[in-house]
Amino acid sequence: MNYIQKNLLSGEEIKYVARLHFFLFVQPIILLLIGAFLASSPKEISAMTRYAGLLILFFGIVSLLSRILIKVGSSYAVTNKRVILKTGVISRRAVDLVLAKCEGLHIKQSILGRIFNFGTITVTTGGVSSSYPYIADPLAFRKEINTQIG
Repeated sequence: MNYIQKNLLSGEEIKYVARLHFFLFVQPIILLLIGAFLASSPKEISAMTRYAGLLILFFGIVSLLSRILIKVGSSYAVTNKRVILKTGVISRRAVDLVLAKCEGLHIKQSILGRIFNFGTITVTTGGVSSSYPYIADPLAFRKEINTQIG
């Protein structure tokens, strides 16, 4: 049972669950490909190039592991009573926002975000802002929040 289901109130129903976009993994994949290419370079190429490839490969693996932890530890949902936003595996940051208290929901999409349909959602309540990047289909998330408020 995940975090959202464990923390539902009585009479509360999940209306929308947001997912993290695959674009979260693009940077580690690029680092891994470049690192593997440089590390497996022929002997004629300098040893420095191979060591640089191994270093880039290491950073790619570290980046991939951190992104996997982000993917595993993130839960975003809209229920008929509140918005639930949780991140973290080892340490946890959770925002349970009653729909009536939702002051602002900002969506930021880059050009690639518009093309591949992902973005950063920033929730504002009581002067406090929390940002959540790489949300797949952020406009659907906003639409569901507005539907539940209205």
